[in-house]
Amino acid sequence: MTPSNNNKDLTAYARRLVVLFGLVYFCQGFAQHVGLVSQPLQFFFKQALGLNPAQVTEYLAVLTIPWTIKPLYGLVSDFIPLFGYRRKTWLLITNALAASGFLWLFGLDNPATIVTALMLTAFGTAASDVIIDAVMVENGKKTGMTAKFQSVQWLWINIASVGTSLLGGWLCTIFEPGTALHVAAIVTLCAPLSVMAASWLIVREEKSAVNMAEMKATTKSLFAGFRSKTLWAVIAFLAFWYFSPSFGSPWYYHQTDTLKFSQAFIGILGAVGSAGQVIGAILYGRYFAKRSLKQQLAFSIVTGTIGTLAYLLLLTPSDYSQAIAIGINLVFGAAAMIATLSTLTLAAQACPPKAEGFTFAALMSVTNGFTQISAIIGARLYVDVFHSLTPLIFISAGFTFACFLLLPILSGVKETTDDDAQGPPAGPTDGDKK
Repeated sequence: MTPSNNNKDLTAYARRLVVLFGLVYFCQGFAQHVGLVSQPLQFFFKQALGLNPAQVTEYLAVLTIPWTIKPLYGLVSDFIPLFGYRRKTWLLITNALAASGFLWLFGLDNPATIVTALMLTAFGTAASDVIIDAVMVENGKKTGMTAKFQSVQWLWINIASVGTSLLGGWLCTIFEPGTALHVAAIVTLCAPLSVMAASWLIVREEKSAVNMAEMKATTKSLFAGFRSKTLWAVIAFLAFWYFSPSFGSPWYYHQTDTLKFSQAFIGILGAVGSAGQVIGAILYGRYFAKRSLKQQLAFSIVTGTIGTLAYLLLLTPSDYSQAIAIGINLVFGAAAMIATLSTLTLAAQACPPKAEGFTFAALMSVTNGFTQISAIIGARLYVDVFHSLTPLIFISAGFTFACFLLLPILSGVKETTDDDAQGPPAGPTDGDKK
């Protein structure tokens, strides 16, 4: 085959990969436990089982575990081929695991069993996320389309979030709590099945064997990287940023019981927030990515603080509650996406050479773990201490604003120039991309 034919073949393959990545990340947006099953699950726990916000948060906390051990999936996929393939067969296995979890979830009504089934879906979805990211990184280097692949990822994850919010709210409106959850499980089952078929048909991969030499080289680079004070400074900043006590589950109860928002409207608010995130991703690529990292983070801290305090406007119901809620979700949904992309960029720039994939996954595990810890603490403070959202909102905003104190420790992080930057690395965060 001539070089010209090789280029044409690579271009055609890259186009198919764009379709694959769009489909995979759209399906991931559906299949995460914060996807389509999220609102029906909270609806079922609240209405059918009578659980309080802290109990709901603690039941769901274990679903973060599969997302906090993402580096392990990367190591296994990188160095241990399954039936001769490092990606294709692992994608089949992980998505089959997720599909089996959703199939099992259909018909369940015991909370412990429900969470066990969702653990299978979380392991499958998290592992699939890491492996498909590896496919994207590898082919992005070959085709020079890394930025294109990344933009496709964020676009379709957020489009999925719009769809799951609307559909989840609609299911909770027309069905009883248990039925809404079971229907959501069956609909979501289609997502991992679609990824299995598309991955096997589109991904091209040569057979390989266990690569001990490369594993040793990567391990050496990892040990060197984790001796870096700069890397530990970034870990400290990310941990503190995502630790801010959140009021996610209490807020759902507040919308339902105090503001009297319907399940359909709560779903619409989720869709509006996701639409805001699409806007935020566009704004980040066009404007904020050109700013220095510290400017990005400072903007994120300020808007994060203001966005948290804005919820004080919704403590008591009024004729304008729905309009205010729509505005907050749209504007600060965009700001939250800019903050997410800024912290992703920070994490990427701190990764040591030759171990970027593993280190980035490790940093994302830090964010996922501390996000869940913040949710548990926030819910417990609400149920056991404050019995009100007001002090919790002020504490959350205070933690966010205090991140200004940590900006000086990031002085060792290397800044990329506008010409060098290709945007944040692949892989959604789990506070949002669980």
